[in-house]
Amino acid sequence: MPKFVKSSLVDQIFDYLQSEILKGTWAPGEKLPSETELAASLDVSRMSLRSAIQRCCAMGLTETRVGEGTFVRDFNLRSYFTELYRLKLLGRNPNEINDMRAILQLGSVRLAMTDSISQEKIGKLEELFHQMEAAADRGDLPKFHELDSDFHRLICSLGNNELLFLIYDAIAELTDDVMHHNVEKSVAAFQGFSRIMEHHKELVESIKTCDMDRFTKAIMGSRERSISYYPNL
Repeated sequence: MPKFVKSSLVDQIFDYLQSEILKGTWAPGEKLPSETELAASLDVSRMSLRSAIQRCCAMGLTETRVGEGTFVRDFNLRSYFTELYRLKLLGRNPNEINDMRAILQLGSVRLAMTDSISQEKIGKLEELFHQMEAAADRGDLPKFHELDSDFHRLICSLGNNELLFLIYDAIAELTDDVMHHNVEKSVAAFQGFSRIMEHHKELVESIKTCDMDRFTKAIMGSRERSISYYPNL
């Protein structure tokens, strides 16, 4: 087992635990040794070890269950960004999140239009749009939010770029949270869903006709409206 110096001891323990988890010494779902056992094997205090484990939990690497112990989580980028968002270390400015979402959608659609977009995906996009219309007509806001999230996820998959989609998926909790607020503010400002549905129709039609300028105009118009929803930042 490694020996640790006193300076930045918690950092060194955290680095060790992180390294062991990422290389698979403890598999996802597996329980870590008890604090007493692990502290003894590393020759560190339980207090220092506990601080390092708390950091692992904050980063989404592990989770501590009361009365059971600490377990390795199935780590992914989404859990990482979600924890940072939950701890208010990331995404405190809604306009920055709106900008990030806009950039990822513009990039994905630009890539898609360079090649061709399958009729199957266009059909799925149209179907989601019609389902959103139905939810809007019913005034079913929770269902509308769910469909809206699926709609924009599909847009970000059009470019067939796994890394781009992975980034969008990783920040899904940030973007979904802000999108929900955007929708609610738009419904209040325009007294209904009409403006939102016009925007989504423009996205669908511009993708169907491979009109990048029209798509860009729709995305940037939405961005400008979103900025007005958070004027005091």
